[in-house]
Amino acid sequence: MLLRFDKYNLLNILTLFSFLIYSAVFIRYHYDGHHIGLQYSNALDLLNGKKPYKEIFIQYGILTTLIHSFILKIFFNKIFFLNFFNIIFYLSSVIFISLTIYNFTKKQSYAFLATILILFNHPIPWLPWSNYLSFFFISIGLFLISNQNKNIFFIGLFLSLAILSRQDFAIGILSAGFISFIFNFFSKNNLSFKSLFYLSAGFLIPIIIFFLYLLYLDVFEFWKSYLIISKFYIEEYETSYSNLIWNYIKFFSLKSFFNFIITPQYFIISIILIANSCILILKIFDKVKIQSGLFFIILLSSFLSSVSLKVELFRLYTSVIFGLIPLLYLISNIKLVELRKNFILIVLLPSIFSFIFYPNGNNPSFNKIDFKNSVIINEPQKFTYNLWPRKKVETINNINNIINTCNVEYLENLTFDTLYSTISNLNRIRLLPYEKSSSRNSKLHYYYDKLKNNDFNFIKKINNELMNNNIILLINDNNYEYNYGSLKFPNTYKLIEINESLSLEKPNILRIHYPSKCKKND
Repeated sequence: MLLRFDKYNLLNILTLFSFLIYSAVFIRYHYDGHHIGLQYSNALDLLNGKKPYKEIFIQYGILTTLIHSFILKIFFNKIFFLNFFNIIFYLSSVIFISLTIYNFTKKQSYAFLATILILFNHPIPWLPWSNYLSFFFISIGLFLISNQNKNIFFIGLFLSLAILSRQDFAIGILSAGFISFIFNFFSKNNLSFKSLFYLSAGFLIPIIIFFLYLLYLDVFEFWKSYLIISKFYIEEYETSYSNLIWNYIKFFSLKSFFNFIITPQYFIISIILIANSCILILKIFDKVKIQSGLFFIILLSSFLSSVSLKVELFRLYTSVIFGLIPLLYLISNIKLVELRKNFILIVLLPSIFSFIFYPNGNNPSFNKIDFKNSVIINEPQKFTYNLWPRKKVETINNINNIINTCNVEYLENLTFDTLYSTISNLNRIRLLPYEKSSSRNSKLHYYYDKLKNNDFNFIKKINNELMNNNIILLINDNNYEYNYGSLKFPNTYKLIEINESLSLEKPNILRIHYPSKCKKND
Protein backbone atom coordinates (compact mmCIF):
# COMPACT_ATOMS: atom_id res chain seq x y z
CA MET A 1 0.00 0.00 0.00
CA LEU A 2 0.98 3.67 -0.10
CA LEU A 3 2.37 3.47 3.42
CA ARG A 4 5.28 1.35 2.19
CA PHE A 5 8.29 3.43 1.19
CA ASP A 6 8.46 3.75 -2.56
CA LYS A 7 9.49 6.54 -4.96
CA TYR A 8 5.89 6.78 -6.18
CA ASN A 9 4.68 6.79 -2.61
CA LEU A 10 6.99 9.71 -1.82
CA LEU A 11 5.88 11.57 -4.96
CA ASN A 12 2.26 10.98 -3.98
CA ILE A 13 2.75 12.43 -0.52
CA LEU A 14 4.65 15.46 -1.86
CA THR A 15 1.98 16.09 -4.50
CA LEU A 16 -0.87 15.93 -1.99
CA PHE A 17 0.94 18.21 0.46
CA SER A 18 1.74 20.71 -2.31
CA PHE A 19 -1.91 20.87 -3.35
CA LEU A 20 -2.95 21.31 0.27
CA ILE A 21 -0.80 24.44 0.54
CA TYR A 22 -1.78 25.61 -2.95
CA SER A 23 -5.50 25.29 -2.24
CA ALA A 24 -5.30 26.82 1.24
CA VAL A 25 -3.65 29.96 -0.17
CA PHE A 26 -6.36 30.42 -2.78
CA ILE A 27 -9.34 29.89 -0.49
CA ARG A 28 -8.16 32.66 1.83
CA TYR A 29 -8.75 35.08 -1.04
CA HIS A 30 -11.80 33.42 -2.56
CA TYR A 31 -15.03 35.29 -1.83
CA ASP A 32 -18.30 33.60 -2.77
CA GLY A 33 -20.87 35.25 -0.58
CA HIS A 34 -23.76 33.16 -1.82
CA HIS A 35 -22.50 29.56 -1.83
CA ILE A 36 -20.02 29.69 1.04
CA GLY A 37 -22.39 31.95 2.94
CA LEU A 38 -25.26 29.48 2.54
CA GLN A 39 -23.31 26.58 4.06
CA TYR A 40 -21.99 28.84 6.80
CA SER A 41 -25.47 30.18 7.52
CA ASN A 42 -26.91 26.67 7.82
CA ALA A 43 -24.21 25.56 10.25
CA LEU A 44 -24.56 28.69 12.41
CA ASP A 45 -28.35 28.33 12.48
CA LEU A 46 -28.03 24.74 13.71
CA LEU A 47 -25.59 25.83 16.43
CA ASN A 48 -28.04 28.56 17.43
CA GLY A 49 -30.77 26.01 18.04
CA LYS A 50 -32.90 26.47 14.93
CA LYS A 51 -34.74 23.42 13.64
CA PRO A 52 -33.42 21.88 10.39
CA TYR A 53 -35.73 22.06 7.38
CA LYS A 54 -38.34 24.06 9.29
CA GLU A 55 -36.13 27.04 10.14
CA ILE A 56 -32.95 26.19 8.21
CA PHE A 57 -32.80 25.85 4.43
CA ILE A 58 -30.98 22.49 4.14
CA GLN A 59 -31.40 21.60 0.51
CA TYR A 60 -28.97 18.70 0.13
CA GLY A 61 -28.15 16.71 3.25
CA ILE A 62 -28.34 17.03 7.03
CA LEU A 63 -24.94 15.42 7.63
CA THR A 64 -23.18 18.21 5.73
CA THR A 65 -24.71 20.79 8.07
CA LEU A 66 -23.94 18.68 11.14
CA ILE A 67 -20.27 18.27 10.16
CA HIS A 68 -19.96 21.96 9.33
CA SER A 69 -21.51 22.85 12.70
CA PHE A 70 -19.05 20.57 14.47
CA ILE A 71 -16.11 22.25 12.69
CA LEU A 72 -17.38 25.71 13.60
CA LYS A 73 -17.95 24.68 17.20
CA ILE A 74 -14.32 23.59 17.52
CA PHE A 75 -12.85 26.57 15.65
CA PHE A 76 -14.89 29.39 17.19
CA ASN A 77 -17.20 29.89 14.20
CA LYS A 78 -14.32 30.85 11.89
CA ILE A 79 -15.62 30.57 8.32
CA PHE A 80 -12.11 29.90 7.00
CA PHE A 81 -12.14 26.43 8.53
CA LEU A 82 -15.18 25.33 6.51
CA ASN A 83 -13.12 25.84 3.39
CA PHE A 84 -9.93 24.43 4.89
CA PHE A 85 -11.55 21.19 6.03
CA ASN A 86 -13.25 20.92 2.67
CA ILE A 87 -9.73 20.74 1.19
CA ILE A 88 -8.84 18.05 3.76
CA PHE A 89 -11.92 16.00 2.84
CA TYR A 90 -11.18 16.36 -0.87
CA LEU A 91 -7.50 15.41 -0.65
CA SER A 92 -8.35 12.53 1.70
CA SER A 93 -10.78 11.27 -0.93
CA VAL A 94 -8.00 11.36 -3.51
CA ILE A 95 -5.83 9.34 -1.14
CA PHE A 96 -8.51 6.68 -0.74
CA ILE A 97 -9.02 6.48 -4.52
CA SER A 98 -5.26 6.12 -4.92
CA LEU A 99 -5.21 3.35 -2.31
CA THR A 100 -8.13 1.63 -4.01
CA ILE A 101 -6.33 1.61 -7.34
CA TYR A 102 -3.26 0.17 -5.66
CA ASN A 103 -5.37 -2.59 -4.11
CA PHE A 104 -6.71 -3.54 -7.54
CA THR A 105 -3.51 -3.14 -9.58
CA LYS A 106 -0.78 -3.76 -6.95
CA LYS A 107 1.21 -1.02 -8.67
CA GLN A 108 2.28 2.16 -6.87
CA SER A 109 2.80 3.94 -10.18
CA TYR A 110 -0.91 3.69 -11.03
CA ALA A 111 -1.87 4.92 -7.57
CA PHE A 112 0.31 7.99 -8.11
CA LEU A 113 -1.05 8.41 -11.64
CA ALA A 114 -4.58 8.61 -10.22
CA THR A 115 -3.54 11.44 -7.88
CA ILE A 116 -2.02 13.37 -10.78
CA LEU A 117 -5.03 12.87 -13.05
CA ILE A 118 -7.52 14.09 -10.46
CA LEU A 119 -5.57 17.00 -8.98
CA PHE A 120 -4.22 18.32 -12.28
CA ASN A 121 -7.78 18.57 -13.58
CA HIS A 122 -9.49 19.70 -10.37
CA PRO A 123 -6.72 21.19 -8.22
CA ILE A 124 -8.75 23.33 -5.81
CA PRO A 125 -12.03 22.26 -4.18
CA TRP A 126 -14.20 25.25 -4.88
CA LEU A 127 -16.77 25.35 -2.11
CA PRO A 128 -17.60 23.60 1.18
CA TRP A 129 -20.41 21.92 -0.71
CA SER A 130 -22.15 18.64 0.08
CA ASN A 131 -20.65 16.95 -3.00
CA TYR A 132 -17.20 16.89 -1.44
CA LEU A 133 -18.39 15.20 1.75
CA SER A 134 -20.31 12.56 -0.21
CA PHE A 135 -17.20 12.09 -2.35
CA PHE A 136 -15.19 11.50 0.83
CA PHE A 137 -17.54 8.87 2.26
CA ILE A 138 -17.93 7.01 -1.04
CA SER A 139 -14.16 6.93 -1.56
CA ILE A 140 -13.77 5.24 1.85
CA GLY A 141 -16.51 2.75 0.94
CA LEU A 142 -14.81 1.87 -2.36
CA PHE A 143 -11.47 1.48 -0.60
CA LEU A 144 -13.09 -1.03 1.77
CA ILE A 145 -14.58 -2.87 -1.23
CA SER A 146 -11.09 -3.18 -2.74
CA ASN A 147 -9.63 -4.78 0.39
CA GLN A 148 -9.19 -8.53 0.48
CA ASN A 149 -10.67 -8.72 3.98
CA LYS A 150 -13.79 -6.66 3.38
CA ASN A 151 -15.65 -5.11 6.29
CA ILE A 152 -19.12 -5.38 4.79
CA PHE A 153 -20.83 -3.49 7.62
CA PHE A 154 -18.66 -0.40 7.17
CA ILE A 155 -19.06 -0.46 3.39
CA GLY A 156 -22.80 -0.05 3.88
CA LEU A 157 -22.25 2.51 6.63
CA PHE A 158 -20.06 4.85 4.55
CA LEU A 159 -22.31 4.64 1.50
CA SER A 160 -25.21 5.57 3.76
CA LEU A 161 -23.27 8.54 5.17
CA ALA A 162 -22.65 9.69 1.60
CA ILE A 163 -26.41 9.81 1.02
CA LEU A 164 -27.02 11.68 4.27
CA SER A 165 -24.42 14.23 3.15
CA ARG A 166 -26.16 14.76 -0.18
CA GLN A 167 -29.49 13.03 -0.66
CA ASP A 168 -29.54 12.88 -4.46
CA PHE A 169 -26.46 10.61 -4.35
CA ALA A 170 -28.99 7.95 -3.29
CA ILE A 171 -30.06 7.53 -6.93
CA GLY A 172 -26.60 6.46 -8.08
CA ILE A 173 -25.70 4.40 -5.02
CA LEU A 174 -28.97 2.46 -4.81
CA SER A 175 -29.18 1.90 -8.59
CA ALA A 176 -25.60 0.62 -8.73
CA GLY A 177 -26.18 -1.63 -5.71
CA PHE A 178 -29.41 -3.08 -7.06
CA ILE A 179 -28.08 -3.87 -10.55
CA SER A 180 -24.86 -5.27 -9.11
CA PHE A 181 -26.93 -7.58 -6.90
CA ILE A 182 -29.07 -8.72 -9.88
CA PHE A 183 -26.00 -9.53 -11.98
CA ASN A 184 -24.39 -11.46 -9.13
CA PHE A 185 -27.62 -13.35 -8.47
CA PHE A 186 -28.12 -14.47 -12.06
CA SER A 187 -24.42 -15.13 -12.53
CA LYS A 188 -24.79 -17.67 -9.72
CA ASN A 189 -22.02 -16.06 -7.74
CA ASN A 190 -21.91 -17.09 -4.11
CA LEU A 191 -24.15 -14.58 -2.34
CA SER A 192 -23.73 -14.78 1.41
CA PHE A 193 -26.88 -13.88 3.30
CA LYS A 194 -24.66 -13.03 6.25
CA SER A 195 -22.81 -10.46 4.11
CA LEU A 196 -26.10 -9.05 2.81
CA PHE A 197 -27.33 -8.71 6.38
CA TYR A 198 -24.22 -6.83 7.51
CA LEU A 199 -24.27 -4.63 4.40
CA SER A 200 -27.94 -3.78 4.93
CA ALA A 201 -27.40 -3.15 8.65
CA GLY A 202 -24.50 -0.80 8.01
CA PHE A 203 -26.51 1.03 5.38
CA LEU A 204 -29.82 1.25 7.27
CA ILE A 205 -28.64 2.18 10.77
CA PRO A 206 -27.63 5.79 9.86
CA ILE A 207 -30.83 6.20 7.81
CA ILE A 208 -32.98 4.99 10.73
CA ILE A 209 -31.16 7.33 13.14
CA PHE A 210 -31.80 10.18 10.70
CA PHE A 211 -35.54 9.49 10.56
CA LEU A 212 -35.73 9.17 14.35
CA TYR A 213 -33.95 12.54 14.55
CA LEU A 214 -36.55 14.09 12.24
CA LEU A 215 -39.41 12.62 14.26
CA TYR A 216 -37.85 13.75 17.55
CA LEU A 217 -37.61 17.34 16.26
CA ASP A 218 -41.08 17.06 14.67
CA VAL A 219 -39.73 18.15 11.27
CA PHE A 220 -40.37 15.00 9.24
CA GLU A 221 -43.10 16.65 7.14
CA PHE A 222 -40.84 19.63 6.47
CA TRP A 223 -38.08 17.30 5.26
CA LYS A 224 -40.55 15.59 2.92
CA SER A 225 -41.40 18.99 1.44
CA TYR A 226 -37.80 19.34 0.22
CA LEU A 227 -38.00 16.15 -1.86
CA ILE A 228 -39.97 17.81 -4.66
CA ILE A 229 -37.81 20.93 -4.95
CA SER A 230 -35.99 19.57 -8.02
CA LYS A 231 -39.14 19.85 -10.12
CA PHE A 232 -39.21 23.61 -9.48
CA TYR A 233 -35.62 23.91 -10.69
CA ILE A 234 -36.57 22.05 -13.86
CA GLU A 235 -39.41 24.52 -14.45
CA GLU A 236 -37.21 27.51 -13.68
CA TYR A 237 -34.54 26.32 -16.14
CA GLU A 238 -37.30 25.67 -18.71
CA THR A 239 -36.07 22.17 -19.47
CA SER A 240 -36.88 18.54 -18.64
CA TYR A 241 -35.01 15.53 -17.25
CA SER A 242 -34.95 13.93 -20.70
CA ASN A 243 -33.39 17.07 -22.21
CA LEU A 244 -30.77 17.19 -19.46
CA ILE A 245 -29.84 13.54 -20.07
CA TRP A 246 -29.70 13.98 -23.85
CA ASN A 247 -27.59 17.14 -23.61
CA TYR A 248 -25.29 15.37 -21.14
CA ILE A 249 -24.74 12.48 -23.57
CA LYS A 250 -24.13 14.86 -26.50
CA PHE A 251 -21.71 16.94 -24.48
CA PHE A 252 -19.45 14.08 -23.38
CA SER A 253 -19.60 12.12 -26.62
CA LEU A 254 -18.85 15.09 -28.89
CA LYS A 255 -18.62 18.61 -27.51
CA SER A 256 -16.08 17.92 -24.78
CA PHE A 257 -13.55 16.74 -27.39
CA PHE A 258 -14.10 19.74 -29.66
CA ASN A 259 -13.71 22.13 -26.70
CA PHE A 260 -10.58 20.43 -25.42
CA ILE A 261 -8.34 23.51 -25.66
CA ILE A 262 -10.79 25.65 -23.69
CA THR A 263 -12.00 23.06 -21.19
CA PRO A 264 -9.53 20.16 -21.11
CA GLN A 265 -10.87 18.99 -17.73
CA TYR A 266 -13.83 17.34 -19.44
CA PHE A 267 -11.62 15.10 -21.57
CA ILE A 268 -10.92 12.43 -18.97
CA ILE A 269 -14.58 12.42 -17.90
CA SER A 270 -15.53 11.61 -21.50
CA ILE A 271 -12.98 8.80 -21.59
CA ILE A 272 -14.36 7.37 -18.33
CA LEU A 273 -17.99 7.53 -19.50
CA ILE A 274 -17.21 5.96 -22.89
CA ALA A 275 -15.08 3.21 -21.32
CA ASN A 276 -17.77 2.51 -18.71
CA SER A 277 -20.46 2.28 -21.39
CA CYS A 278 -18.43 -0.18 -23.48
CA ILE A 279 -17.70 -2.40 -20.48
CA LEU A 280 -21.34 -2.41 -19.39
CA ILE A 281 -22.50 -3.40 -22.86
CA LEU A 282 -19.95 -6.22 -22.99
CA LYS A 283 -20.99 -7.32 -19.51
CA ILE A 284 -24.67 -7.41 -20.46
CA PHE A 285 -23.89 -9.74 -23.36
CA ASP A 286 -21.52 -11.77 -21.18
CA LYS A 287 -18.51 -10.94 -23.36
CA VAL A 288 -16.27 -9.82 -20.53
CA LYS A 289 -15.42 -11.06 -17.06
CA ILE A 290 -14.84 -8.48 -14.36
CA GLN A 291 -14.68 -8.84 -10.61
CA SER A 292 -17.77 -7.73 -8.71
CA GLY A 293 -16.08 -4.85 -6.87
CA LEU A 294 -14.90 -3.20 -10.08
CA PHE A 295 -18.27 -3.86 -11.72
CA PHE A 296 -20.03 -2.03 -8.87
CA ILE A 297 -17.66 0.93 -9.24
CA ILE A 298 -18.35 1.11 -12.99
CA LEU A 299 -22.09 1.12 -12.30
CA LEU A 300 -21.71 3.68 -9.53
CA SER A 301 -19.64 6.03 -11.67
CA SER A 302 -22.18 5.80 -14.49
CA PHE A 303 -25.26 6.29 -12.31
CA LEU A 304 -23.68 9.18 -10.42
CA SER A 305 -24.06 11.10 -13.66
CA SER A 306 -27.50 11.81 -12.22
CA VAL A 307 -25.93 14.40 -9.88
CA SER A 308 -23.88 15.89 -12.72
CA LEU A 309 -26.50 16.44 -15.43
CA LYS A 310 -26.03 20.16 -14.94
CA VAL A 311 -22.50 19.93 -16.29
CA GLU A 312 -20.15 21.50 -13.74
CA LEU A 313 -16.58 20.44 -13.08
CA PHE A 314 -16.77 20.14 -9.30
CA ARG A 315 -19.82 17.86 -9.60
CA LEU A 316 -18.09 15.60 -12.12
CA TYR A 317 -14.87 15.39 -10.13
CA THR A 318 -16.78 14.29 -7.04
CA SER A 319 -18.91 11.63 -8.76
CA VAL A 320 -18.12 10.31 -12.25
CA ILE A 321 -14.39 10.45 -11.49
CA PHE A 322 -14.76 7.19 -9.51
CA GLY A 323 -14.72 5.54 -12.94
CA LEU A 324 -11.00 6.29 -13.01
CA ILE A 325 -10.50 3.25 -10.77
CA PRO A 326 -11.67 0.60 -13.29
CA LEU A 327 -10.18 2.60 -16.18
CA LEU A 328 -6.66 2.49 -14.72
CA TYR A 329 -7.15 -1.13 -13.73
CA LEU A 330 -7.98 -2.03 -17.33
CA ILE A 331 -5.01 -0.04 -18.66
CA SER A 332 -2.68 -1.78 -16.18
CA ASN A 333 -3.79 -5.17 -17.54
CA ILE A 334 -3.01 -4.43 -21.18
CA LYS A 335 -0.40 -6.99 -22.19
CA LEU A 336 1.27 -5.03 -24.99
CA VAL A 337 3.75 -2.66 -23.37
CA GLU A 338 3.65 0.00 -26.09
CA LEU A 339 -0.14 -0.02 -26.21
CA ARG A 340 -0.31 0.30 -22.43
CA LYS A 341 2.10 3.25 -22.48
CA ASN A 342 0.06 4.95 -25.21
CA PHE A 343 -3.13 4.65 -23.18
CA ILE A 344 -1.35 6.15 -20.18
CA LEU A 345 -0.21 9.06 -22.32
CA ILE A 346 -3.77 9.55 -23.61
CA VAL A 347 -5.02 10.28 -20.09
CA LEU A 348 -1.84 11.85 -18.65
CA LEU A 349 -0.85 14.43 -21.28
CA PRO A 350 -4.25 16.20 -21.39
CA SER A 351 -4.15 16.43 -17.59
CA ILE A 352 -0.68 18.02 -17.66
CA PHE A 353 -1.92 20.43 -20.33
CA SER A 354 -4.95 21.19 -18.15
CA PHE A 355 -2.89 22.14 -15.12
CA ILE A 356 -0.30 24.15 -17.05
CA PHE A 357 -2.85 26.34 -18.79
CA TYR A 358 -5.65 26.21 -16.21
CA PRO A 359 -3.88 25.88 -12.83
CA ASN A 360 -6.98 27.12 -11.00
CA GLY A 361 -9.16 24.38 -12.39
CA ASN A 362 -10.94 26.58 -14.93
CA ASN A 363 -12.92 28.29 -12.21
CA PRO A 364 -13.73 31.84 -13.41
CA SER A 365 -14.14 33.12 -9.84
CA PHE A 366 -10.54 32.14 -9.01
CA ASN A 367 -9.32 34.00 -12.08
CA LYS A 368 -11.04 37.17 -10.83
CA ILE A 369 -9.23 37.22 -7.50
CA ASP A 370 -7.38 40.49 -7.03
CA PHE A 371 -4.56 39.52 -4.68
CA LYS A 372 -3.20 43.08 -4.45
CA ASN A 373 -6.51 44.71 -3.45
CA SER A 374 -7.65 42.05 -1.00
CA VAL A 375 -7.47 42.92 2.68
CA ILE A 376 -7.75 40.96 5.89
CA ILE A 377 -10.98 41.35 7.82
CA ASN A 378 -10.83 41.80 11.58
CA GLU A 379 -14.50 42.32 12.50
CA PRO A 380 -16.59 40.29 12.95
CA GLN A 381 -13.86 38.00 14.24
CA LYS A 382 -15.50 34.91 12.73
CA PHE A 383 -14.32 36.20 9.33
CA THR A 384 -10.67 36.56 10.33
CA TYR A 385 -8.01 34.57 8.41
CA ASN A 386 -9.72 35.62 5.17
CA LEU A 387 -8.37 38.14 2.67
CA TRP A 388 -11.37 39.47 0.75
CA PRO A 389 -11.98 42.26 -1.77
CA ARG A 390 -11.67 45.68 -0.17
CA LYS A 391 -15.20 46.68 -1.21
CA LYS A 392 -16.70 43.60 0.44
CA VAL A 393 -14.74 44.16 3.64
CA GLU A 394 -15.94 47.77 3.81
CA THR A 395 -19.53 46.63 3.29
CA ILE A 396 -19.30 43.97 5.99
CA ASN A 397 -17.79 46.51 8.40
CA ASN A 398 -20.64 48.95 7.71
CA ILE A 399 -23.31 46.31 8.29
CA ASN A 400 -21.55 45.10 11.44
CA ASN A 401 -21.33 48.64 12.84
CA ILE A 402 -25.05 49.24 12.30
CA ILE A 403 -26.03 45.91 13.87
CA ASN A 404 -23.89 46.64 16.94
CA THR A 405 -25.73 49.93 17.53
CA CYS A 406 -29.26 48.60 16.95
CA ASN A 407 -31.46 46.89 19.49
CA VAL A 408 -33.61 44.95 17.02
CA GLU A 409 -34.77 41.34 16.73
CA TYR A 410 -34.52 40.77 12.97
CA LEU A 411 -32.05 41.15 10.12
CA GLU A 412 -33.50 40.33 6.71
CA ASN A 413 -31.08 39.88 3.83
CA LEU A 414 -32.78 40.52 0.49
CA THR A 415 -29.58 40.26 -1.53
CA PHE A 416 -27.93 37.27 -3.21
CA ASP A 417 -24.92 37.55 -0.91
CA THR A 418 -25.91 35.05 1.79
CA LEU A 419 -22.87 35.88 3.88
CA TYR A 420 -24.50 39.17 4.92
CA SER A 421 -27.15 37.26 6.84
CA THR A 422 -24.45 35.67 9.02
CA ILE A 423 -22.84 38.89 10.24
CA SER A 424 -25.10 38.78 13.28
CA ASN A 425 -27.17 36.16 15.10
CA LEU A 426 -30.37 38.14 14.64
CA ASN A 427 -33.47 36.22 13.60
CA ARG A 428 -34.87 36.04 10.07
CA ILE A 429 -38.49 36.13 8.97
CA ARG A 430 -37.92 34.13 5.81
CA LEU A 431 -36.52 30.61 5.44
CA LEU A 432 -34.03 31.63 2.76
CA PRO A 433 -31.09 33.69 4.06
CA TYR A 434 -30.84 35.42 0.66
CA GLU A 435 -32.92 36.63 -2.27
CA LYS A 436 -32.09 36.41 -5.96
CA SER A 437 -33.72 39.21 -7.90
CA SER A 438 -34.48 37.14 -10.99
CA SER A 439 -36.17 34.42 -8.89
CA ARG A 440 -37.99 36.47 -6.29
CA ASN A 441 -41.39 35.90 -7.92
CA SER A 442 -40.72 32.33 -9.07
CA LYS A 443 -42.71 29.27 -7.98
CA LEU A 444 -39.52 27.98 -6.38
CA HIS A 445 -39.12 30.94 -4.01
CA TYR A 446 -42.86 31.02 -3.39
CA TYR A 447 -42.58 27.40 -2.24
CA TYR A 448 -39.59 28.16 0.01
CA ASP A 449 -41.35 31.07 1.67
CA LYS A 450 -44.45 29.01 2.36
CA LEU A 451 -42.43 26.29 4.13
CA LYS A 452 -41.65 28.56 7.07
CA ASN A 453 -44.61 30.93 6.86
CA ASN A 454 -47.80 28.99 6.25
CA ASP A 455 -49.75 32.15 5.55
CA PHE A 456 -46.92 32.88 3.08
CA ASN A 457 -47.06 36.68 3.11
CA PHE A 458 -43.61 37.38 4.50
CA ILE A 459 -43.85 40.93 3.10
CA LYS A 460 -46.66 41.64 5.56
CA LYS A 461 -44.55 40.23 8.39
CA ILE A 462 -41.57 42.41 7.41
CA ASN A 463 -43.76 45.50 7.15
CA ASN A 464 -45.13 44.83 10.65
CA GLU A 465 -41.57 44.71 12.01
CA LEU A 466 -40.72 47.90 10.11
CA MET A 467 -43.59 49.66 11.86
CA ASN A 468 -42.19 48.39 15.18
CA ASN A 469 -38.65 49.59 14.33
CA ASN A 470 -37.55 46.02 14.97
CA ILE A 471 -35.72 45.02 11.81
CA ILE A 472 -32.69 45.88 9.65
CA LEU A 473 -33.06 45.28 5.91
CA LEU A 474 -30.31 44.69 3.36
CA ILE A 475 -31.61 45.12 -0.17
CA ASN A 476 -30.22 45.37 -3.69
CA ASP A 477 -31.55 45.23 -7.25
CA ASN A 478 -35.35 45.35 -7.39
CA ASN A 479 -36.02 43.28 -4.31
CA TYR A 480 -38.52 45.79 -2.91
CA GLU A 481 -41.42 44.68 -5.08
CA TYR A 482 -43.09 41.24 -5.16
CA ASN A 483 -46.20 39.84 -6.79
CA TYR A 484 -47.80 39.57 -3.39
CA GLY A 485 -46.82 42.95 -1.95
CA SER A 486 -44.12 45.56 -1.55
CA LEU A 487 -41.99 46.84 1.32
CA LYS A 488 -43.23 49.99 3.06
CA PHE A 489 -40.79 52.01 5.13
CA PRO A 490 -41.99 54.38 7.87
CA ASN A 491 -40.31 57.77 8.25
CA THR A 492 -38.50 56.42 11.32
CA TYR A 493 -36.09 54.54 9.06
CA LYS A 494 -32.77 55.72 7.66
CA LEU A 495 -30.97 54.57 4.54
CA ILE A 496 -27.32 54.03 3.67
CA GLU A 497 -26.31 53.25 0.08
CA ILE A 498 -23.03 51.48 -0.66
CA ASN A 499 -21.65 50.99 -4.15
CA GLU A 500 -20.03 47.56 -4.10
CA SER A 501 -18.80 47.79 -7.67
CA LEU A 502 -15.27 48.82 -8.59
CA SER A 503 -16.70 50.42 -11.71
CA LEU A 504 -18.52 53.75 -11.39
CA GLU A 505 -20.15 53.12 -14.76
CA LYS A 506 -21.76 49.88 -13.53
CA PRO A 507 -22.78 50.53 -9.94
CA ASN A 508 -23.96 47.71 -7.69
CA ILE A 509 -25.82 49.43 -4.90
CA LEU A 510 -26.47 47.80 -1.56
CA ARG A 511 -29.11 49.60 0.50
CA ILE A 512 -29.15 49.28 4.27
CA HIS A 513 -32.40 50.32 5.95
CA TYR A 514 -32.23 50.69 9.72
CA PRO A 515 -34.25 52.42 12.46
CA SER A 516 -33.25 55.98 13.30
CA LYS A 517 -33.03 54.93 16.96
CA CYS A 518 -29.74 53.23 16.08
CA LYS A 519 -26.76 55.34 17.02
CA LYS A 520 -25.11 55.19 13.63
CA ASN A 521 -22.73 57.95 12.62
CA ASP A 522 -23.84 58.73 9.04
